[in-house]
Amino acid sequence: MLLLLIAAVIWAGQRVYAQAQDARTHLTAAMPHAEEMQAALLASDSASAAAAAEAFMAEAAQAEAATSGRLWGFASSLPIPLTENLRAVRLVTQIASSLGEDVLSPASALDLNVLKPAQGRVDVAALQTLSSTVTDMEESIGSSLTSLEGIDRGALIDQVDGGVADVDSTLKRLQSVLEPAQSILSVLPNALGAAGPRNYLVMFQGNAEARASGGGPGSFILIQVADGALTIVKEAAATEFDIALPEPIMPLDAETAAVYSDTIGRWIANLTATPDFPTSAALAKAWWVDRFGDQIDGVISVDPVALSYLLVATGPLPLPTGETLSSENAVSLLLNGAYFAYPTGVESNIFFAGATSSVFAAMTQGAADPVAFVNAITRSADEGRIKVWTADPAAQALLGTSPAAGILPVENDEETTVGVYFNDTTGSKMDYYVDAAVSVATDQCSATAEPTWTTTATLQNSTTRENAEKLPLYITGPYYTPGDIATDFVVYAPVGATIESWTLDGNEYAATSHTMHLGRDVLRIAVVTPPSSTSTLAVSMKGAPGVDAEAYGPVSVRNSPMVRATPVTIDAPGCE
Repeated sequence: MLLLLIAAVIWAGQRVYAQAQDARTHLTAAMPHAEEMQAALLASDSASAAAAAEAFMAEAAQAEAATSGRLWGFASSLPIPLTENLRAVRLVTQIASSLGEDVLSPASALDLNVLKPAQGRVDVAALQTLSSTVTDMEESIGSSLTSLEGIDRGALIDQVDGGVADVDSTLKRLQSVLEPAQSILSVLPNALGAAGPRNYLVMFQGNAEARASGGGPGSFILIQVADGALTIVKEAAATEFDIALPEPIMPLDAETAAVYSDTIGRWIANLTATPDFPTSAALAKAWWVDRFGDQIDGVISVDPVALSYLLVATGPLPLPTGETLSSENAVSLLLNGAYFAYPTGVESNIFFAGATSSVFAAMTQGAADPVAFVNAITRSADEGRIKVWTADPAAQALLGTSPAAGILPVENDEETTVGVYFNDTTGSKMDYYVDAAVSVATDQCSATAEPTWTTTATLQNSTTRENAEKLPLYITGPYYTPGDIATDFVVYAPVGATIESWTLDGNEYAATSHTMHLGRDVLRIAVVTPPSSTSTLAVSMKGAPGVDAEAYGPVSVRNSPMVRATPVTIDAPGCE
């Protein structure tokens, strides 16, 4: 009898082991289909997405079936060391099955085309349905991750632990996509006028006249959104507004005025001189309300480089003036070529108005590929080429201190941010010929006392004096010898740090201002860079006394979005 019992236990153990191996085989086969489904969805290939989801569900169902039945249940209840492994395998197969039914299957049916306008309107009801679906998917993933946390990973054998890790990794990758998507979808319907019309002031910044926020404001359009329908209400060039006001267009806080002087509020061209976009948005709103009186619910800033990214999604666009605007020529045409073809302000304003209308029509009539459109928006936002301020607290909170919000982080715990910005004072469009570079060297990961940072900002004037003399006056400006480029360098230290010294091209140099702004020590100096030369500002900073070096997160740099990308180099020995 004892021999029979032993034989039965051995047989049962072998059978359960075979079932576990079968489950593992099917789970291993299922996981790649989740990646396939996500890739197909992003490529707007609904047929392939559905096929991948079905393939995942089939494999997951077989894995779950392999871990069901009385024998598996009996073995899982025995007080033996492998019990936790059996329970883990069963739970993972159930989670995989749930993942297929509750997440991948509904995800494969999502239509990303609802994100783009068609015939001048976004389908708000479809967005709300999409939001509800994504919420359900996110909740299912959250529940599954919570269940996985209940597994005692230390009691698992390597093969089982590896399977748990695979499922956990897949769930977290999907969660990393769904969480931000749901956050955006939760506020998007109201932002598009589901609860009533919204007015958005869109500001186009021209990087050929550098500003901390990107460029001087060249033109504005007022867009009204009502239940998803988008309409241009008004358009105005910056030159249509009064200039050199005797008093700022709105009250300025003392710190902003101390750094940038009150001209930031008296000259419309200077409203983007601060890197704090909520301040620039408030100034833009004040200028618009002063002239037109419209209610403004949000301010959106876009530069020509962002437009070039968006034109990848729309394809080339014909302009009323006869040119064709494309992703390849948008930057050169909008920031330089137009001033040769249309040398007077009136002519260039007509050209830019036509370009604006053409791009708006393409975006709102459904001409853009949805995936390429989202990629363009994401890239532009990451580079600070699209910035947003909204009066909706929930939507503004989502932006946080991201580059798209144009807000410098207020602490160092997640990132230790240095700000490097450029404001053109030439009164020209010469920054088309400028290239910038930024480097930061720090001992924050190796210092025993207060850490230090040395920030180097470089501007290179690539034009020659001979070429500059041939440029239109609208490009060179009336105040300097053609080719000379006057720039304010503005450098912000990390939160709590102090700017101790600085040199320009290796020599001591007087500051225009050295004060506090946005909770940071900030330096502003005025520089003139002649043709075929480089100006280099080196700034030494020191951390606050008594603050542990571990309080500083990874070093990052926020900088003015220039015509061309600004290379950023960070030298932080000892940091991971």
